[in-house]
Amino acid sequence: MGKPSIFSKEYERKMKRRKRLVSTLLLVVIVIGVLAFAATKINFKNDIKNKVSSIFTNKTNKDKTSTNNDKEAATKPKDDSNKDNNKQSDSNTSKDTAKNNNEEKKQDEDKYIEVTLASGTVSKVFYDEIEGTKKYKYLDPIDGGVTFDISPSQNAMLINEVNTQQMKVIGSDGQQKEITKASYVTKDGRTFSRESIMKQYPGYLWSVNAKFIDDKHVAYVSQLPWFGVPDLYAYIWIVDINSGEHRAVMNIKAKNLTISNLAADGLHIKADDEEKIINVQQLIGG
Repeated sequence: MGKPSIFSKEYERKMKRRKRLVSTLLLVVIVIGVLAFAATKINFKNDIKNKVSSIFTNKTNKDKTSTNNDKEAATKPKDDSNKDNNKQSDSNTSKDTAKNNNEEKKQDEDKYIEVTLASGTVSKVFYDEIEGTKKYKYLDPIDGGVTFDISPSQNAMLINEVNTQQMKVIGSDGQQKEITKASYVTKDGRTFSRESIMKQYPGYLWSVNAKFIDDKHVAYVSQLPWFGVPDLYAYIWIVDINSGEHRAVMNIKAKNLTISNLAADGLHIKADDEEKIINVQQLIGG
């Protein structure tokens, strides 16, 4: 569009139009520039916002994932099968051990036979059961003046009560047998009971200090066959457990006579402070 002549009638009108056009174009350019700047700024902010949002979103998702994993780990049943199996195995082992200990304890528990002493005390004769055979060990409790002895094979126990001067044997079958000499019969046929002699002569020795000399015979100290006279001697007497027969060994006597113990070389005794050893066969055979 050419510039109008100043001398033209249309000059002023055309210049006004041109100014309006230029102003309009300038305004359009400015508006476009502002819009473009604004759009760029908005995009930049949105981009930053999106990036920031993305960062927080990722962090939140990670936290949620971690939390969910923790919750899942916390709520998910643990695979304790091996642990349970180990516990069960340990429990079974403990039960087996306890069972074995109880069985051993049961086997080791002392077995006993009750025996009533003359005083009324109920004592226990303890023993071990070995291949079906009783092996005697000891007597408990023991009253004052009561002694016991065990046979060489341990299959029998002898109980001697000093107060009543009675003797009894507990055999291999657990049965109790009284082996005390109940009375003495003189050559002229008179009978004197143990109770009557002991009552009439306090301190009299009827049957004391009894000991096994083998599994079938017991030796004891007695002042029989004499009584009622001063300065009595004591003698070794032998009783056969099976038959109940009593016999005095008259060639062994002393004012103070004590049976010490049975040893491999014979029966050890103390006669008036003199130590002696007597062959068992001599005692049994007379």
